[in-house]
Parts: sequence; C-alpha cells; structure tokens
Amino acid sequence: MMDDSPISSKTTGETSNKINNQSKSTRRVLAKKSQATLPGSPGFWLFKALCQAAAAACCLFICAACGMAGADQPASPQRIALITPAGTGELAEAIRLGAEAAAKERGAQLITVEAYPVDSASHTSPNADYAISPPPMGTPAAADRDYTRSEREQAQVQAAALALKQGAAAVLVDPLSEDTLADIIREAETARTDGSIVPVIVLNDEFPVKGITSVISMDNLEAGRQAGQAMAELLEGHGHIALVGPDPLSAGLVLREQGIVEALQQYPGINIIPKSVCNSRDACWQTVKQLLDQHELAGIIALQEPASLGAADELHRRKDGRQISIVGFGSEQQQLEQLQEGVFQRLIVQNGYSAGYLGLNQALAKLKREHVQKRVILETKVVSTDNMFWMDNQKLLFPFVQ
Repeated sequence: MMDDSPISSKTTGETSNKINNQSKSTRRVLAKKSQATLPGSPGFWLFKALCQAAAAACCLFICAACGMAGADQPASPQRIALITPAGTGELAEAIRLGAEAAAKERGAQLITVEAYPVDSASHTSPNADYAISPPPMGTPAAADRDYTRSEREQAQVQAAALALKQGAAAVLVDPLSEDTLADIIREAETARTDGSIVPVIVLNDEFPVKGITSVISMDNLEAGRQAGQAMAELLEGHGHIALVGPDPLSAGLVLREQGIVEALQQYPGINIIPKSVCNSRDACWQTVKQLLDQHELAGIIALQEPASLGAADELHRRKDGRQISIVGFGSEQQQLEQLQEGVFQRLIVQNGYSAGYLGLNQALAKLKREHVQKRVILETKVVSTDNMFWMDNQKLLFPFVQ
C-alpha cells in the first residue's frame, strides 16, 4: 500500500493539470467566439450586414410579387355619362356616335342616358357600354304625351343625377336651358363625398354658367353670318325676309341671330321683318302661315330645326307657286329630304360627331389632369343640293353610315 500511494498521487495531479489546461483552452475558444459577436467587433457588423441584405432581398421579392399581381388586375375604366335628349334626331345620334368612338379608343366606359322617351324614330346604337333608362315621369301614360319644356328640363337634371349615382366620373350634356345646366352642375359639385367635383362638358350650346369644364360647340356668330350670306346670294341682294325661331334662351341663339343681321346689313336691298318667335314645329307652321298671309316674303331664315320644318310644312300646304327661299339650321333626315326636293335651298350644318368625340376626350383630359380646352369650336358648313353628296359632306350628314 505504501508503494502505491505516490503513483496514485502523481496520476491524480496529471489528470487535474490536463483538466485545467482543457478548461483554459475551452475558455479561450469561447472568449474568441464571444468577442466575434460583440457589438463593435468586425465579425458582428459583417453578420448584421448579411442579415440586412437578406431582409432587403426578401422585401424586394415581396414587392415584385405584389406588382406582378397588380399587373393582372388593371384599373377600372373611367365611366363617362352622356346626357342628351336621346332619339330626338340625327344630331343627337351623331353626338352619341362620336362619344362612343372616343370611349373605345381611350378605354373609357360610356354610359348613355335618355332624359325622356320620345316617339320619333332614331338610330339606336348598340355600341355604348350600357344605357340607363329615363327616370319615371309622372303617370304611366306620360310616355304617350308631349312633355312641357319645364318637364324636359327637370328630366335632364334627374337623368344626370341618376348617372352620377351610377358612378359617372364625368358628364357630357346638351342642356335645354341655362337653368338646367346650372342644376346639373350643382349635382356634379355635390355628388362626391371627398369634396372633388365631377367635370361637366357642355355640347352643342353656350350658356353663361360657372363651373363648366369645357364647351364644345359651333361658332354661332359665324354660323349666323353664313346663313345671312347664303340668303343674300339666293335673293341676289333684294327682297323681304323673315327670321323665325324660338326665344333666345341661350347665348348661342343670340349670337346666331346677331350674325345673320350683320351679314344682311351689307345688302341695303334686303329688308328684315322683325323676328317671329315660335318654339315648336306646329307653332312655327302657324307663325309662317301668318307671315305669308301678311307679307310678300322672298325668303325665310329658320334659326332651329323645328322652325325649319314648320316653315316647310306651310309651303307644302300652300303650293301656290310662290318662290320662297328657306335657309335653315340642322341636318335632320326630313330636312335633308326636303333639301333634295327643293323646299330648302341651304342648310347650315355642324359636326355633331366631333362634338361627342371631342367632348369625351376633354372629359378624360380633366380626369387625367391633362390640358383641357375651355372652348372647342366646331366647323359649320353651308350645304346645298350642289355639294351635299361630296365625300366630306356625306361624312358630316351621315356619320352613322359605316
């Protein structure tokens, strides 16, 4: 037992030293690893930079994925409402066709709204995105009667309000009166809850109303001059003439009459009888009858389509051989037929197709915050049997013929 003790003691000491040395070695390794990840050490910042790069790459991947998903879902097209007395004639149809063409080109959605039902034949187009039926007007028998002017004006305002409720982002309208337009603009100003104002584009007329985004119409003063000059040429500078038309409820009609007078003042041999007011075809027929009974007229200038057709009705009725020249405004189918028959001698025609086409483009320009023209002038032409079949005039008179 005495001899074994030193050996045991030595072995124990060596083992203890080995353990102590291993512990020291382990502590040194752990200290190095710990130092490698302490803030401020190069290893720590390298590790942090790698983590940030990985996070950024992940964000970029997610954003790219979201963008790709958004590309598969394009934004909804802008919805533009066209409010007209739809079906009232070729001019209204030409306006609608022009708006449809522009909407198709620009990727917009056109809503057509008939302010009230009508009995006259019309070129009903299936190309609009969809149409809204006219709001109900009183009794079920309302569709079978003629509306008063105030009812028509109210119906236009109601039609505009309905289109706005359907989500129209802009409104194109051929308003019946200044009050009608003012009411439609008020509807457009209060339609949105975010305080923004729906653009209103006025077609085919002029009114001194605030809040209009753009006006698309002919130069009525120049058109009046064209009518006066055409009549002077037909009469070779001599004769009595009458002006027939509605109350001047718009600035356009006032300027049209002013242009006629300016042109005829250049011909001292032409005498103008004071204007006779009539607001419908039948009323104008009676007015022209009285004029022809009371005066030796050589010519009649009719300021609107109903006055033109009323004058033609009376000449058809009389058939007394009197040579009376009629210069009218408009391009209704009956007017064109009577032009060919020699009842009308000249018609002053505007480009309704361009009114609709340019009107819709102005609406989209406003919505896209692009440049908007406050006034766009449409060309007018004097059409006769000599030039009505020229190619340019055919496109003007018959835009619905493909």
